[in-house]
Amino acid sequence: MGKSIIDTELAPRTGRPQRAVAVAIPFALAGLLVLCTWSAQAAPVTSGDLLNRCSSSEKSMNGGTLSPDETMDAMWCMGYVSGLLDGFSIGDFRVGGAKAVCPPEESLTRSEALKIINQWLREHPQDKDKNGRRSAIIALSKAYPCKK
Repeated sequence: MGKSIIDTELAPRTGRPQRAVAVAIPFALAGLLVLCTWSAQAAPVTSGDLLNRCSSSEKSMNGGTLSPDETMDAMWCMGYVSGLLDGFSIGDFRVGGAKAVCPPEESLTRSEALKIINQWLREHPQDKDKNGRRSAIIALSKAYPCKK
């Protein structure tokens, strides 16, 4: 019985195409992973997303027990708020050329910022589809306005 066309094309005597495929597969999988990660990061966080995730952090701060999913959301939220607060040490958030947020000199903690942001988000459910970063900055600017 002769070899099938697949055997002949994919596995000639030298075996080189098999090695090329074996080398190409990990690179193809890595590329696919990068594309999936990139597309997942492209969507901005909405105010609704922020409130959903940060409610878990608030629940934890109030002594509540978190499910595994809530734990992940709480960790994500604290990282998000930490990044936002770290932004204050790098530069100012400005709206129309004016500094938007002036936190206290003694520093604004993540817990304080989280409570302020969550409260503002709950009070403005109509903004749930708007950019979460923008809403967080508005919330903090209302709590810590800059003197003109």
